Amino acid sequence: MPMRRVIAVLVIVSCASVGSTRAQYCNPAVISYIVHDQDGKLLSATELRAVNEQLPKSIGDAHTDTGEVSFADDGRTFYWPESVDWDKGRKVPVLQFINSATCTLHLTEATLVYHQEKMRLIFNVDIERSQPDRRPVVDSPPFQEGTFELDLSGWTHEENQMIPSSMWKKVNDNAH
Repeated sequence: MPMRRVIAVLVIVSCASVGSTRAQYCNPAVISYIVHDQDGKLLSATELRAVNEQLPKSIGDAHTDTGEVSFADDGRTFYWPESVDWDKGRKVPVLQFINSATCTLHLTEATLVYHQEKMRLIFNVDIERSQPDRRPVVDSPPFQEGTFELDLSGWTHEENQMIPSSMWKKVNDNAH
């Protein structure tokens, strides 16, 4: 192969590889779920880890994990971890459903087990890359056996405002 061809091929290959190796960054899509026990008390971080260990590592396109949310004094407004106000907020442990690969999320449902009771949660939440409320925080009703569906028909999609537990509707006394 003539030297010019070799150089041309090397230039093309190196230019092509530079374009394909650029890192892509996007803000992850995260649903943070606050869990209360049967009496309405918040589960501790330790209790949440035990609940999370019983979940699959992934549900649909979301990975499951535990984390925390930082709340303002009003108890409804939350701060993103990147916020300068994160440190001054009240920290609450949460279950998290996360997609940082595509930065979109489709969460259909999850079944939580706590003290041998099963609570099936139907989320049916879609998060797109460009929507501003891409990290919703969802409060829960007290833990109980049964199936619950999140009804967001009246939700304003206010950024940084917790979705209250009143948005959950019990649809069945059975979690199966």
